[in-house]
Amino acid sequence: MSDPDSRSLTIELEGSPRRARLTVAPPVSGQPKAVEFAVVPDHGGPAGQLVRIDAEVIFTTASNERDGWRDWHVKIYRCANGEEAAALREHLHRQAAALQRVNSYLPAPQRRQAIEPPWAVVPVQVVRGDGQLEEMDNVVTTRLGVPLDQIVARLRQHLPAWLGDRARPEEILFAVSPQIDPLRWEDTNPHPATEHLEPFLTLAAGLDHLHSHGWAHCDIKPDNVCRCTYAGRTDYVLIDTDAATRAEPPPQTLRTSQLYEYRGLRQLRLRPGHEPSAGLFYAQDRFGFLTVVLSALAGREWVDRVLLAPDPEDRYGGRIVDSGERVGQALAALWPDERWRPLRELLAEPFGTGPQGQIALEHPDPWAADWLNRVREAEARCVDPVRSAARRGTPAPWLVTDAEVERVRAAAQAHPAGRNQRVRLAYSAVARGAQAAAASQFRLAAWRWGAGLTGSAVLVALGAFVIGR
Repeated sequence: MSDPDSRSLTIELEGSPRRARLTVAPPVSGQPKAVEFAVVPDHGGPAGQLVRIDAEVIFTTASNERDGWRDWHVKIYRCANGEEAAALREHLHRQAAALQRVNSYLPAPQRRQAIEPPWAVVPVQVVRGDGQLEEMDNVVTTRLGVPLDQIVARLRQHLPAWLGDRARPEEILFAVSPQIDPLRWEDTNPHPATEHLEPFLTLAAGLDHLHSHGWAHCDIKPDNVCRCTYAGRTDYVLIDTDAATRAEPPPQTLRTSQLYEYRGLRQLRLRPGHEPSAGLFYAQDRFGFLTVVLSALAGREWVDRVLLAPDPEDRYGGRIVDSGERVGQALAALWPDERWRPLRELLAEPFGTGPQGQIALEHPDPWAADWLNRVREAEARCVDPVRSAARRGTPAPWLVTDAEVERVRAAAQAHPAGRNQRVRLAYSAVARGAQAAAASQFRLAAWRWGAGLTGSAVLVALGAFVIGR
């Protein structure tokens, strides 16, 4: 129980075999964020007609005092009145049912409770703010024999003072979910960070299951994918399901992050009166998945700065990412080594308009897991001399290309200068090349001591050769 004047409140989730007792912390910032929902009215109505609900949300955290997942994320929704809170609760419950049911399709032989990983979508529990007990029958289900329909939420009817004097319990909802680690998608030039591909397998399978049940997340982007490490395995997991919706029948309104919006939806906004199709919502998820995979391989800054930037060659206001050909050109400029060609082609393919592009993205058949496996197969075909040599147990010779020779020579001769100045210019270029060489040989150095120095030594010799010329 919580004292209304205390600085925290508790939420209990009860289910077999574990129980969670969450102590909710006061928010660091009490400034609420305005959110808008379009929900199906309780009384029915014309097909496709939705009711708009405006609410405020405050973000905070909670700690579990019992066994199980330790740290939790909490969203506190404040509605205008009790009727809207009830409608929003039903809407959030429907979302939770559809999204969490996806997790039950994932292989989890050791899972004892549906709120335990592995997940494709982080599970969310919706709790009433008025303290009334509410069984969540038919809201969260699993095929693993441990339904969550026994879960009830208990809250003291009086809310803590930090929610504000105007807070009325019947107008408050709490959405609680396990808190998992955010990711920083660092730029990875000059090589793709292909080690990130395997953790996407669970997310890809879950996305296919979600679509097979006629639902879409609608807001897949780097900010909404986190790392979940549990029982020695690591997966990437979707969070922030507020915008999730049924794709069939397609809704008339949609909440997305416009920067990561699929081109079909962008075009729809420019054509008032045109009806969206279910395929556009599946494509919206798949497009978001593509941008996240590319952010993992190449870095989020590069994706935002290059792929999502306006295309100067498109007079209709398109982006680089709206053209498979332009994405392929951008990837070739990023990873010019020819050994990455198979990977580049598979990564660019879905951004086109052909059978493997727009047609596949908008089709209801499963897509994500198959595409990701094809990407992994393409990566395996890429010939990496460092990796191949490491597998053979022998150091790979550092290959100095004609382009590298020309780059150092051009740097040394870039300005009218005497020999001493050319020496400084050439060695400056060598130093830049040595950094790239060290990064490229780092993996080999894990197997062979000193191999990381090979590229630097050769480039220094190359600098002396160029200066002598």
